[in-house]
Amino acid sequence: MKALAVSALLLAVLTPAIGAACTLPSGAAALLAEAGSAMNAQRAGAGRKALDRDARLDQAAQAHACWMADNATFSHKGAGGSLPKQRIKATGYVTRLSAENIAHGQATGSAVIASWMASSGHRENILRRGIDDYGVGVALLQGRPAWVMVFAAD
Repeated sequence: MKALAVSALLLAVLTPAIGAACTLPSGAAALLAEAGSAMNAQRAGAGRKALDRDARLDQAAQAHACWMADNATFSHKGAGGSLPKQRIKATGYVTRLSAENIAHGQATGSAVIASWMASSGHRENILRRGIDDYGVGVALLQGRPAWVMVFAAD
């Protein structure tokens, strides 16, 4: 019962952030698509299966990107002290495995993936076995893109 209450609270906290007037970079939809394509290209190059983009994971990622932008902060800890797995579950995606990458400043989807691939922990998340789906979000944090990519398996 406590888990349901926490999920309901997180969804209530996340919902306004999703609909809030968060500032997106120009061409945000194309940037997000580019990031997904670049991520799946990296996975293919490493012999991993492509991940499917999931609207619920997009919701979790975009809400967190907007929350960081609106609060001028950069952290895996989000609204109400939430962590990535909690934000993912709050969208209705029941996950057994999840991970999150965040970045700030990269101008394109390809650039953010290249940046993450140069970092061992982020690279591990991108190439993680057992992941099925991903979601991605971007918002302007202090005038530069703040990126969130979440990975999950249901």
